[in-house]
Amino acid sequence: MGHDHPHGKPENVLKFSQDNKVIVDEGPLKKMFEHPDVKNRKIVAFSIIGAYRKGKSFFLDYCLRFLYANFPSINYPNNPVESPDDWPGSEDEPLAGFSWRSGSTRDTTGIVMWNDIFLHTIETNGEKIAIVVMDTQGLFDNETSPMDNSRIFALGTLISSIQVLNLSGVVQEDQLQYLQFATEFAKFAADDSHGSSGKPFQNLIFLIRDWSNPDDHAFGTEGGESYLKYFLKVKSGQKEELKSVRQFIHSSFEEISCALLPHPGKSVAGGGRNIQQNKKYDGNWGAMDEDFKIELFNLIENLLKTERLVMKKINGKDLKGSEFLEYVQQYFKLFQSDKLPQAQSIYESTVEKQMNILIGLCIDNYKETVYKNQDLISNISQIPVFHNMSKNQALLIYKESKKMGNSDHETKFKKELSKQIDKLFSEWKNRSEANIKKIEEEKEKTLKALEEKQKLQLEQIENERKAAEKLRELESLKSAKAIEHEKYLKEKEIAKARLEAEQLRSQNAEFEKQKAEAFRKELEARLENERLRNELDKKSKRWCTVM
Repeated sequence: MGHDHPHGKPENVLKFSQDNKVIVDEGPLKKMFEHPDVKNRKIVAFSIIGAYRKGKSFFLDYCLRFLYANFPSINYPNNPVESPDDWPGSEDEPLAGFSWRSGSTRDTTGIVMWNDIFLHTIETNGEKIAIVVMDTQGLFDNETSPMDNSRIFALGTLISSIQVLNLSGVVQEDQLQYLQFATEFAKFAADDSHGSSGKPFQNLIFLIRDWSNPDDHAFGTEGGESYLKYFLKVKSGQKEELKSVRQFIHSSFEEISCALLPHPGKSVAGGGRNIQQNKKYDGNWGAMDEDFKIELFNLIENLLKTERLVMKKINGKDLKGSEFLEYVQQYFKLFQSDKLPQAQSIYESTVEKQMNILIGLCIDNYKETVYKNQDLISNISQIPVFHNMSKNQALLIYKESKKMGNSDHETKFKKELSKQIDKLFSEWKNRSEANIKKIEEEKEKTLKALEEKQKLQLEQIENERKAAEKLRELESLKSAKAIEHEKYLKEKEIAKARLEAEQLRSQNAEFEKQKAEAFRKELEARLENERLRNELDKKSKRWCTVM
């Protein structure tokens, strides 16, 4: 797909001049948001904000290529005319759109809107939306005052539904604190007439350029999410000001995400880490390092796909084009008026908040020292000494901590810290004295209880000794009885054996007697038989003789 023209042009709708005046050009605003195809559509306000000359306009121009390839617009209603997949164009095509080249000199800063608005109908519900693209100029350069930076950042936050915060290298603590400061400024402006229920702002995307630690967190959105989760995590033991800024950011935006991009390559950015350094580079993607090109295109496709488009809300209501125009005009007029706090009052408020956080940390240290070691005080005379030691430690923390403000602020808040510590001392002094008396009473009670316990222990030991001695006697008697019983059993066994032997002898004797008697009777029988035979023989002989 070719991009022979930039399709539109940037309109500097709000400027901050060098004399700190706010200049609003309502002509382009009315022309865009009162357009018949825009005024009744819900608005998606996509913006990028960040430091000057860090590649945000360059990134935004590639976003424009994607949008023109995928959506029609009020200036080009017949788009897209070719395959949306070819949105990056040819590899040698120069980049057009928002001015991004180095060397531009200006005397104003502000918010720039692309004068073409993209139109889209969501297929799932038939909802018609209009996509507005915005850029900011000149943040954190040597020409723009901190107050203007805050107002630009605050206005961008108020207007946007998707805001990309373009950063280089890593997210730094001072950048988070500045984000909190500018977001508080935006909340102040919003709450002046129409506060937002719930979280006041929609999506915030941290875009980290030139990421150099892909081994820790990979390039792209997944690595960005893990990095952001690590960096924005509220941890136990974390300093109060670090917790505060993280909790504030989480409470201010409905969704916070992150993406990590590698360095674009020497052909794009020369030998340095700034995308604007190579003045000969015309923005074509053919000169980019391959990994940067892949991650850049994937990120843009992910950010601008239909399901990621978030409508601008006020009080939970999606704004249509005509309503969006009304709110933008109201915001711009508010920033032109004297209703917003002046830089000095914001500064004082920030100093007071930071110093109160520091005082809170010192007070916490005093309390921790006192309550942690209070039991070490053994008599009432030690109480003021212990108080002074704890107070001096807290004051030393205050002295050595990095602080905002001047010497007057330091003296003022030091007095406040000392006053609060002395008030705490007066509150815990009586408690400490009562505690010491209580401890002494408890010690006396403990000694008496210990003596009683020792007495009971001695009695118990004596009773146990007597019981053991009696047990030994019983065991000895039992042992003697066992021996006697064993002896009795043995004797009984011997007697039994003797009786059995005697019985056996008696049985044997009776048997021998019976045997002898039987022999005698047998002998007598034999003798009788012999006698009878003899008599018979004699009779026979006498008979034979007679014959």
